[in-house]
Amino acid sequence: MTLLTIVFQNPSPSPAGAAGAGIFSSPILLSLLIWIPVLAAAAIATMPNPRGRYDTLMKQIAFFTNLGLVFVLFVAYNQFENFLPTMQYEEKLDWLPAIGVKYHLGVDGAGLVMLVLSGLIGVASVLGSLGVRERVRAYFVLLLLAQASVNGAIVARDMFLLVLFWGASAIPLTLLVLGWGGPRRHAAAWRLLGYWGLGTGVLAAGVLALYAVTGAQSFDMDTLLKAGLSPRIQIAVSLVMIVAAATRLPLFPLHGWMRDVLAEAPPGVVVVVAGAASRLGAFLLLRTVIAGEPAAGHLLSPVLAALAALTVGYAGLAALRTVDVRHAGAYLAMVPGGITVLGLAAISPLGIAGSVLSLFTGGLAAALIAGVCATLSERAQSRSLLVLSG
Repeated sequence: MTLLTIVFQNPSPSPAGAAGAGIFSSPILLSLLIWIPVLAAAAIATMPNPRGRYDTLMKQIAFFTNLGLVFVLFVAYNQFENFLPTMQYEEKLDWLPAIGVKYHLGVDGAGLVMLVLSGLIGVASVLGSLGVRERVRAYFVLLLLAQASVNGAIVARDMFLLVLFWGASAIPLTLLVLGWGGPRRHAAAWRLLGYWGLGTGVLAAGVLALYAVTGAQSFDMDTLLKAGLSPRIQIAVSLVMIVAAATRLPLFPLHGWMRDVLAEAPPGVVVVVAGAASRLGAFLLLRTVIAGEPAAGHLLSPVLAALAALTVGYAGLAALRTVDVRHAGAYLAMVPGGITVLGLAAISPLGIAGSVLSLFTGGLAAALIAGVCATLSERAQSRSLLVLSG
């Protein structure tokens, strides 16, 4: 039984049933969370829209798509079995059998928490985007694709699939910043693409190295991470995962994109980046370093703790010094991620329980802080704290 299972075990008077048992069938439940937004994006992309006549309809499609995802998540939460130590709602299909790649999805308690967070953030992002007036079709197509890729990265149990979804999330979000951001949107978009591209490249290199070292002819996450690797290889792999996660969460000193992106992106994009997409960094650490390579996790826990403490300290001091409300919101949005990593660095059931819960609460807090600051600056037509404070 893993620590991830312990976190979510609640007392129950009756024994657990089969995974996903209930009124609703669940063989493709996780796929729905990925492909419903993709299908909705395709529908919006192909709709005729002469002179913006159906802009409102496109916004409604995006909104009700996200409400549908919340309903699917309600079903998943309602039928989730706390006492099962294995992944639930699993889907496994051969995709590229020549190299051992499978379309393998699954979720445990931590993953379900992340999915619920992503669902709530999705609804908030559409509500925060109702004021978009230019190129409405392209905006909501990209927003839905970003949400689909984030959900895919959460539920992927094949490392090849994880890298694809992880990298894919950067593309629509970069285009959203580039197309609908503020005056410095070009620099912000390139920074986002650069840092997240670096993280994706590092993650891909680590996965390929694991694939080569294990010789398992499989990209299955459990197969690669529990292959009985030597301590040196475990540490090397864990360091690679820490770098990849640090570019996404972000952690100091790989935080350079955060301020500019959250300061220039439109409010609906800000909540996705701060609340859901960036949380994937901590989730990657949880999956690969803490649960996947526990021996290396113990050895590297001081490194994680130091990075987290530096991030929290730097972000707090930077927020105190700035007079730009959106910069302040961006810095404060970094703090919950650092606190999550501090919990992971404890390498204990209590610490991991706290960090998993902070994935959810911290994601909501970061989205709320950054989103409110973005909305306030747009409504007031000023980003100066001196002006806004009266």
